[in-house]
Amino acid sequence: MHHSFVKALFDPGLPVPAEVADRPGRQARFAVYRNNVRASLTEALAATFPVCRQLVGEDFFRALAGVYIGEQPPASPLLTDYGRTLPAFIERFPPAAPVPYLADMARLELAWLDAQHAADPIPLDKAALAALLTDEQRLAGQCLRLQPPVRLLRSGYGIVSLWRAHQGQLPIASVDPRRPENALLLRPGLSVRVISPSDADTDFIDALLRRLPLGDALEQTLHRHPDFEPGPILSLLLEHQAIAAFYPAGASS
Repeated sequence: MHHSFVKALFDPGLPVPAEVADRPGRQARFAVYRNNVRASLTEALAATFPVCRQLVGEDFFRALAGVYIGEQPPASPLLTDYGRTLPAFIERFPPAAPVPYLADMARLELAWLDAQHAADPIPLDKAALAALLTDEQRLAGQCLRLQPPVRLLRSGYGIVSLWRAHQGQLPIASVDPRRPENALLLRPGLSVRVISPSDADTDFIDALLRRLPLGDALEQTLHRHPDFEPGPILSLLLEHQAIAAFYPAGASS
């Protein structure tokens, strides 16, 4: 009974379970409950993915949400956890094909939410870092631990410009969604910053997130981008308080 009840609750195409339908009044109450559950989940998705909703329009988004809810009901009682699999769902949802950047925008919105709710930044020992920066040989063997809110995404579409346009930071007419952009999310204070780093900067940050020593991270990045200069991106990370700590390679982080 529990299995049939849950399936019918999330799929309006299924009949009301017999154990419910055979009692007067219960069928109507089940229909109301089912409608309320689906409405709550749809609103939760709309709150998590506001830009996606704007990109496709209210009617399309609610139709997409309805199919998603029927296929993938929540696994957690926390509504804020719902929708983690929506990007992958969008990629295989044929009606969304005319908006090929929609799945990556959903990933960006999830990353924004994670950055917003990540643990507070850890104070960095700036004096120790300043001393380290004067010793290039020792610096090359150091690993950087980035702050908890830092998130990095790669996309074949202009998701950062699209996101910024929907925040009123760019005129939408200036955005080319077919232009690939990467996304770096930082939270130096209470607000999340979304930046579009170059491919070289993205490769370098990715190496840092994988806890490679600075020397190895630089070597790997230079192999793919011979003209790469690490100074500007390291300065940006420092400016946005994105570095939490540094430690010798092989030591516990």
